[in-house]
Amino acid sequence: MPWKSLASAALALALLLIPGCGSKSPSQRAGTDQEIARNILWRFHQDPGKRFQDVRVTCEDLQITLEGRVADAKAAGDAVQIALNESRGSKVDSRLEVRLR
Repeated sequence: MPWKSLASAALALALLLIPGCGSKSPSQRAGTDQEIARNILWRFHQDPGKRFQDVRVTCEDLQITLEGRVADAKAAGDAVQIALNESRGSKVDSRLEVRLR
């Protein structure tokens, strides 16, 4: 009879996990978007060369957009790579302009 209690416990655990598998509410999605954008901006802020000070980051429905200006193609590539590293699988749209400051 121990298998009955084990099966009951497994069923109870499965029922508790079902709500976690559902889709997120709009406020939960917005919170995730904010967290992703904040993490990217924090990484940009930590850059010792201040290469990303003219870059704006937005995230909406897990779509990350980078806008602004960087000094060279390497900085643009690094900005996109940082965004991808923090993206949690989101798409990154780079609208960065490469121009000297």
